[in-house]
Amino acid sequence: MMGCNNLIWDEQLHCQISLQLAAEELFDSLDDRLYPKVFMIGVRVDNDTNKHFINLECKDCDYCVANFLSLQSILKIIHPVKKDSEKEISSYLTNNYLVEIQRILRKHPKSKIVESFISNPAYINGYLVFVVTELNRSVMNTYYTLTKDYSTATKAQKISRSFIESIIKTYLNASTNALKAKSLSEFKILSKSRDELVSSAAHDFMVTVSAAGQNGQNLHVLYDACNTISSLKYEGEEGLGKMIIASKNHKNITLTLALEEPIHIKDFRKVRKFLELADHKNLLISDSVFIYGLGKIVGKYNHTEESLFVIHFTKHFHWEVLHHDKIMLSVAFRMPSLYSEQINKEKFYSTLNRVFKDIVREQLNKLWEITIEATKQKHGTILVISNAAKEEAERLSEQSFKVKPVVLNRGLMQQVTSIDGAVLLDTNCLCYGIGVILDGIASSYGDSSRGARFNSAVRYYEFMEKKTGIVLVVISEDGMINLIPELKPQVLHSNILKKIAELQLLVDTDDSDRRRFNIIMEFFSQNNFYFSEKECTLINGLKATLEHKYRFIDGVKMIYDNFEPNKKMNSSYYLKEVNQ
Repeated sequence: MMGCNNLIWDEQLHCQISLQLAAEELFDSLDDRLYPKVFMIGVRVDNDTNKHFINLECKDCDYCVANFLSLQSILKIIHPVKKDSEKEISSYLTNNYLVEIQRILRKHPKSKIVESFISNPAYINGYLVFVVTELNRSVMNTYYTLTKDYSTATKAQKISRSFIESIIKTYLNASTNALKAKSLSEFKILSKSRDELVSSAAHDFMVTVSAAGQNGQNLHVLYDACNTISSLKYEGEEGLGKMIIASKNHKNITLTLALEEPIHIKDFRKVRKFLELADHKNLLISDSVFIYGLGKIVGKYNHTEESLFVIHFTKHFHWEVLHHDKIMLSVAFRMPSLYSEQINKEKFYSTLNRVFKDIVREQLNKLWEITIEATKQKHGTILVISNAAKEEAERLSEQSFKVKPVVLNRGLMQQVTSIDGAVLLDTNCLCYGIGVILDGIASSYGDSSRGARFNSAVRYYEFMEKKTGIVLVVISEDGMINLIPELKPQVLHSNILKKIAELQLLVDTDDSDRRRFNIIMEFFSQNNFYFSEKECTLINGLKATLEHKYRFIDGVKMIYDNFEPNKKMNSSYYLKEVNQ
């Protein structure tokens, strides 16, 4: 629903689109399952009653102006409240608006599938304009998050509970600053590059880690220090080891080797040399500013205190942050990233469910377990999960080691993947062949930038996909993991039918709403894979009618390409509807 019924400023639609594109560039690069959606809420704070109290700039929005009318009650009670200055009144109003907007968004039915985050406002033409960013709630729940958003070391200042929270904060702050631009030409949501924003967010999150040291000084140096330490070699060797960040007198730490003079964290070469002494039992002990020696974690750490973190230097230019054995941040070659499983579990289960129609949860769990074990194979490997595993082992016996059927488990996986070639198994984890050299046909879906392992897997899949149910897991030597086939996400068919109905409504009404037409067409362009032949014909016909209807509006003739059905599309790409 489009809630906007007036304009605060001429460029607000342009600004909303720019904010949306910036969010997609930032969040999609970190996790393409987050599906960011951005809109703006304007709340009038001047006395011009000729203006609407609420303004929404919200493409294809699920909210309407009526959802936010409760904000008027806050404006009414501001007058009897005694404040010392106009700045204090503005702060009071802003804080109360933020709380109420958050309450409204949390009560909305959409909150079951998205989590909403709100920026501080920018003042524009008598309105406080807030930017709201929505992210996929189920994906957000997969990230490990602390519970406390404050620290005594930062004098009760708010801190980020996770790296994703720091990224959201960085994006929203950049959005507010962009809205304060004096002209449209100055409106640049990503005035910094994507990489700079992500690094800035990592700096912010590392303040949370530093605060656990209770030092209270130089809380912003740890991120750069870890990057530098990880880059240094000692006598040609990579720096491997762990460093605890906690208060010097933490009850769960005991020093086994105490330094007479602590090493400052910025004395990088000394820290790197001292890291040579660390092993899996003895870790560097630091409060984020000084290294005090080597020590151990003793007793049972109460993770709810969130007072002890571990920085693990895994290899040259690589390090990660852990709390309670959960990875919260990964950094490689100075570029931070959201930590997630090497292979996405949700995607793995979804793909196998769609390819193997009769597979059950127990089979999926066992296949997932051995797949995770296979990802630990350093030289890479291929798992071929096939309904025709037994027959293929016979056919490919001359170019493989055919084995007596054996149920694979975690212990066996390291052995059977230790030689080159694929592992051939069925959905019951029964293995029929190892070291399999896959055959196949030349494929247009290959990738010249990838190695022989990936491209041979693609060719084999193209050869077998119409013969039997088959999924390949390709684990490359560089750590990249691919599922073949790479299935598009499932969608609700009802959402497509709803948009077609909206397009029909635009045809049937006498009014002209080119803006709504453009929004619907953008939705169709993004989801064109999911249309049936009948739906393509219907959409193309309605589109042509509206293009003719709107041909002279603003002197612009609008032409969109016709849609054609995708031959790979079938009903398996539709999610089950709630009422089915």
